[in-house]
Amino acid sequence: MKSQRLPDTEFEIMDYLWSLTPPVTTGMVMEKMGRERGWKIQTVVTLFARLTERGFLRVERGSGRERAFYPLITREEYLRMETESFVERYHKNSFTSLLAALHREQLTDTDLDELTQWLSSMKEGKEQ
Repeated sequence: MKSQRLPDTEFEIMDYLWSLTPPVTTGMVMEKMGRERGWKIQTVVTLFARLTERGFLRVERGSGRERAFYPLITREEYLRMETESFVERYHKNSFTSLLAALHREQLTDTDLDELTQWLSSMKEGKEQ
């Protein structure tokens, strides 16, 4: 699968799929997304086809018209790829630049403590 950004609607579908235990059917997605978003079945089928084409989903044909879908990438893998791409593109691979973009007012003392602890553990891991 190529590293590529998902459009918002496709990410929304994948995010829901990641919350379920595979295999996932069109009907399962329609129960939630159809109701919440007012989507027609053809919309979900089209989005599944795009995600399969792009290599995010694997499809297995069941009996009749039913198909089972399996995510080929985890939520964590996708978010890591998105984050790395964002940091590379907008912050020239600088973690410091990324943090500087998060204004001090947005970081709570708890956030700063967690960040300090994380940085210490990263430093210790490099020293070993």
